[in-house]
Amino acid sequence: MVKKIVFSILVIVVLVLIGGGFFYWQKNQADVKELNKTLPEGVKVVKSFIGEKYKVVNKIDGYEFEIPPEWKGVNEIVYTPERTEEIYTGTSLELEGKEGEGRVLSIDSFKVEQLNLDLKLWVENFFNTFGLIGDFTQEKVGELDIVKTQENIHLGGEYVYFFRKDKIVYAITGPSEEFIRFIITNGKW
Repeated sequence: MVKKIVFSILVIVVLVLIGGGFFYWQKNQADVKELNKTLPEGVKVVKSFIGEKYKVVNKIDGYEFEIPPEWKGVNEIVYTPERTEEIYTGTSLELEGKEGEGRVLSIDSFKVEQLNLDLKLWVENFFNTFGLIGDFTQEKVGELDIVKTQENIHLGGEYVYFFRKDKIVYAITGPSEEFIRFIITNGKW
């Protein structure tokens, strides 16, 4: 009889813990649930169960990356599906962090067919096509070869980092090189 009572109490405690955990999870995920309502299937913001780590997962364009912890999450995110402007076909993801300076960022993904693409030449042609001005430098960020610039005329001093992975050229634009580098090195491209 005592064993049945102890077992019943343990079952009740476990059920209460499971219910409380589910309630906590629902409350903890409310902000990303709201953000994800406006995104197409295949693009979402994910938040860790414990802590405040956020990640953007974009299965449409094949990448994911962590949000800088200084941003304390995502305030707004917008995905623009594939479109063609001039000779470039691509998609865009724009996001704004919740807190801090330099918390606005965009990621553009452009399809390319050339396997032996000269990235610096491609970037120079891209800038010329859209009337942008920049002095380009090349370097490595993590394992990726980067072509970067700061566009002071039309983009208000924003930094633009370009890199290529397979048949996609990514352009990450934002006011903070530190956050762009964080996203590149903490991403799967």
